[in-house]
Order: sequence, then structure tokens, then C-alpha cells
Amino acid sequence: MYGYVTGAACCCGAAWYIKTKLQNRKWYEAALILAAGFFLAAVFWKIDENTGNQKKIARNLPGQGMEEREYLVDVEGVLEKYPLHVQAEEKKLTGKQKQEYLEQAKQELEQVLPGENPSVNHVSKSLYLPATLQNGAVEADYTLSDYEVFDPEGNLTGQLKVPVLVEVTAELTCQGETCLYQLFVQAEPPKQSAGEQFAEHLEEALALENQKTDTKYLELPGELEGKKIVWKQQTENRSIGALFLGMAGAAGVILAEKEKQKRKELARQQQMLQDYPEIVSKLSLLSGAGMNMLSAWERIALSYQAGKQKKVQGEREAYEEMLTVLHEIQGGVGELQAFENFGERCGLSVYRKLSSLIVQNIRKGAKGMQRLLEEEEGEAFEQRKARARKAGEEAGTRLLLPMGIMLMLVLVILVVPAGLTLQI
Repeated sequence: MYGYVTGAACCCGAAWYIKTKLQNRKWYEAALILAAGFFLAAVFWKIDENTGNQKKIARNLPGQGMEEREYLVDVEGVLEKYPLHVQAEEKKLTGKQKQEYLEQAKQELEQVLPGENPSVNHVSKSLYLPATLQNGAVEADYTLSDYEVFDPEGNLTGQLKVPVLVEVTAELTCQGETCLYQLFVQAEPPKQSAGEQFAEHLEEALALENQKTDTKYLELPGELEGKKIVWKQQTENRSIGALFLGMAGAAGVILAEKEKQKRKELARQQQMLQDYPEIVSKLSLLSGAGMNMLSAWERIALSYQAGKQKKVQGEREAYEEMLTVLHEIQGGVGELQAFENFGERCGLSVYRKLSSLIVQNIRKGAKGMQRLLEEEEGEAFEQRKARARKAGEEAGTRLLLPMGIMLMLVLVILVVPAGLTLQI
């Protein structure tokens, strides 16, 4: 056990080191899972050790059957881990105890025999004939005097017209001691409401009409006992289902559209983040060549537009926003406002930062702008590498879930047998 505890402690220490020093989430979670495995192994080892060197087996109470267990027997110098199947018979009763159990079984049978009926004197539903009484200590076998009223299971077999007295004989057995116990129940016709009585008369009228087999049609009674009858063929009401289907379809369309917009926006943001280092690099290069910021911006945007028209490249959201800036300026919007609008439309922090740098350059001049662009270019490429590294780690982390599930299944397979054999 101490080896398992030591292993768990080492894994916990390794997990702490990985989290604080290496900052690798995948290896950190793997170390924690391994530590949990060592800890559970120590717990199971302790449980298994506590089940060793047993000297007694508790006998089951009467009616619970024998207790069966599997042991590994060690005999000094003779046997080692010899498999042995042991059966302990249930506790035996004295003659007096058997008679007490039988008397108590009779009283229990009087209480449970009516089932859902109010008493044995008014039985209009099925009887309850338990196979065992007194928590299984007494076995019961039943015989009924009239099987035209009740079947062997105690269920009513037909519609009674008048009350019938039926004798129920129970043969009670307790560890070989047997006695007969007789009870009488009075089976009665079930009480009918006015509607049930009318339905019965209607069925009788239909049966009489159905005997006229020489007619082409079966005439359905239009009136009975002075009451008008309207017949409507029973069909499944499909309107509710159609309504719910329409509601579910409408909700599905709305949710699907929202999900589509969400995925589209996410793809747009990822594409713009991917293009950001390239845009900053081009601005830095053109600015270093002597162009002012607006001219460099126009050069990049128009180059993209020409490539798009020649179908050399597809549509890129970030470059489309750069073209929008040019269109706004050509339409009379001030340069400051156009670049501020660019940052807001893009909706990403890096583009807001670029917009702020350009606005600052226009307001205060080009001094230091080249250095700021070069720093932003280096930071943008570092962020791209960090995103790529994070995506790889997330792909690896997703594999931990199925690995964890497999570990839990193995642990359950080990725990259940150990728990069943644990002695309290």
C-alpha cells in the first residue's frame, strides 16, 4: 500500500511542477489522472487486506437461503491460495419457533389476501396470493374451491351476476413443518356506475342486432332507454402532433440560423486573425520604404482588389474592411473617423490596436511609427504561433476524456466485486 501512496504523492508533485513551471495542461491533467489511479489502488489494496483471515460466516435468517462465498485458503506448509467454495446453511428453527412462524403467517395472510378489496367479505377484484410469508421463512401453496370464479393466481375469471362464496385453502410450510389454513371469501359483482350499466345494456343491444347476419349492414342503435345515441368513429387526433411538429420545426430553423451566424462570425474572426500578421508586415514594409500610412493602406487594399478581380485569391474579410476605409474616405469621411470605424467594424482587439496606432500617427505625425509597426509585427507573429500551439494542445486534451472514461470503467469493474465481498 505504501508504494501506491508514494506513487500518488510523486504524481501530485509532478502535476504541481508541470502546472507552475512547464505550464503544459495536457501533461498536468495526465499526471492528476495517474495520481488518482495510484490513490484508488491503495484504497482497494486496503479493502482487500481487511477481507483476509476470516473465521466466521454469518448465517442467513430463515427464508433467505444459504450464504455462498469463494475463499483462497492458505495452510502453512501445505496449501497456498487454494480456491474453496463454502456454503453456510440458513439458520434452523426449533419446533416451537416454527409453530410461531406459522401462526404469524396465518395472521399475515388474513391481512394481505383481500388485496385491493376492502375485506374477504366483499371481493370484486383479484385476490393477492403471496408465494412466501414472514419475509420468506414460510412458503405458501393455495387451492381454491371454485376455479370458475378465480383462476389459480387469484384473478377473477368472469363477470358475476350474484355473490359466490369461495373457499381458499393455504398449505403453509416452514422448514419442513406444514399446516393447512382455510379461509372463505365472498366474490361479488363489481359495483357499476350509471354509465357502466348503460354501456352494458348498449353492448347487449348490439349483440342482439349483430345476430341478424342476413342483413347487408349492422344497424347501430340511435336510441336506447329513451336516450339519443350519436356514433362517431374513433380516429387518432393528429392535429396536436402536427402543431408540435410545426413548433419544433420553427424553433429548429431559428436555432439553426443562429448557430449558422455564430459559426460564420467565428470563421470570420479566425480568418481576420490569420491575416493580421500579414497586413501589419506589409504596412511596416511600405512605411519603411517611405510611403505615408494612407498611401501604404491604399496600395495594399487596391492590390488585394486587383487579385480578387483576376480570381487569383478569394474574399478576405480583413482586406474587405480595408477597402471600406478607402471608400469612406473617397465619400467624404475624415481619415480619423474612417480608421476608427475600421477598428469597430473588425471587432477584434488587435485591429482596434492597429486602428489606434494609425489614428495616433495621423494626429501626431510619423515619428516612431516605423518602430511601433515593427514591434506590432513581431507580436502578431508570436500570437499566431501561440494560437497554433494552443490548437494543438486542445486537440490533445480532447483525447483525455475517452481515456478518463476508460479508466473509470476499469475502476468500476474492480470496485464492485471488492464491495460485494467486503465484510462489515
